[in-house]
Amino acid sequence: MNPVLIIGGGFAGLSAGVALADRGVKVTVIEQRRILGGRAYSVEDGTTGELIDNGQHALLGAFHETQKFLKTIGTDGLIRYQDRFRMVLAEPGGGRMTLKAAPLPAPFHLAAGVARCRGLSVVDRLHLLRAGFSIVTTRSLPDRMTIKDWLDSLHQPESLRLRWWYPLSISALNELPHRASAELFLRVLKQAYFGSVRDSSFGIMTVGLGDLYTEQSRKFIEARGGQVLCNTAGFQLTFTGCRINAVVLRNGGTIQADHMISAVPHHVLRKLLPQELMRKDAPFEALTHLTESPMVSIHLWFDRQVVDEEFIGLVDSPIQWVFDKSRLWKEGDTQAGALACITSGAYDLIDRSKEDLIALAQKELGRFFPDVQKAKLIHSRLIKERQATYSCTPEAEQWRPTQETPYENFFLAGDWTRTGLPATIEGAVTSGHGCAELVLRSM
Repeated sequence: MNPVLIIGGGFAGLSAGVALADRGVKVTVIEQRRILGGRAYSVEDGTTGELIDNGQHALLGAFHETQKFLKTIGTDGLIRYQDRFRMVLAEPGGGRMTLKAAPLPAPFHLAAGVARCRGLSVVDRLHLLRAGFSIVTTRSLPDRMTIKDWLDSLHQPESLRLRWWYPLSISALNELPHRASAELFLRVLKQAYFGSVRDSSFGIMTVGLGDLYTEQSRKFIEARGGQVLCNTAGFQLTFTGCRINAVVLRNGGTIQADHMISAVPHHVLRKLLPQELMRKDAPFEALTHLTESPMVSIHLWFDRQVVDEEFIGLVDSPIQWVFDKSRLWKEGDTQAGALACITSGAYDLIDRSKEDLIALAQKELGRFFPDVQKAKLIHSRLIKERQATYSCTPEAEQWRPTQETPYENFFLAGDWTRTGLPATIEGAVTSGHGCAELVLRSM
């Protein structure tokens, strides 16, 4: 009998496993795929030999649980944080909006940055400052309010929505403003931009996700007597009375455990649970009400550098963020001209062909960066994630389950659980750490 079995080898499952292993508990982590990482993973590009992430991620200084996790496995030094918040948004034709925090205590560092922001009109700056005051003084927002509704209530002009609110909110929640929860966005803003000066700074990964956390987590767990098994897919969870009993594997085997943590996405958990547990008023009915939001990552390799920032947002474009990996990653890990173009809430793009999306990315980049028109595209790679995250709508909030379940030895981890955060790395790690504490309490 295993003391603790964790199903799923992404941020949620591995952070739970590391936290338990660090406290002397032997854990077994199973992952259905051949690689670890869940919905945040690295794969090798067959043409260039470089590692690419399925979605380029940036952390925030406010991601304290993530920092704790990475420090435990010894990779926190692979995140390079800004001295203070700085964000650049590009406009067609080469214009830029640069918002940089001033060397002042929070939240005055951002207020001063807004007041002297390049690329925003005086009127837009005043609107943004008024919105900041509202964020500070507002405790919560109505349950059913979307981000669009909230911006309407604040009388934010369309110019400011395009240049600031939409790029920020879509990337934070992986959802479109007319669908996304305003309350969740408010929590993100309070956590990141109205805490300490460090909290608002972006943390840039200097390596791929695989090097950042998956293999180091595996080594950490195995060095403490645990095991991490890939290519091990669950087929069904079995329950007896008020306890979970075992996971039946797809290959016909069975793994039993004293305690079990599900750290898989909600749509995967639905397939593992007996159907009667998801009927109306059953313990896991909530899973039938959650939906997913897609993401598209377009990786391009040009014959030269074409972007002059490490990462930059695009105003009023289907490509929301562009990351120059040759500036971000450690020297030698990727070549000059390697870009990752990210679209969150990618409902309009997810069904388009690779050829269409590559052409779209080139066209959009050419609108914002003149050097693209002179450069030669030498390679491309497309990654679609149809179920990248749960859809952070206002309606979904009532259905997000807590880490505890009606079964005394069964716990839920994942960014889709009720963490108080949207679908972020920090939400996933917070849930994993929460499950670890619950397991320790119940031992």
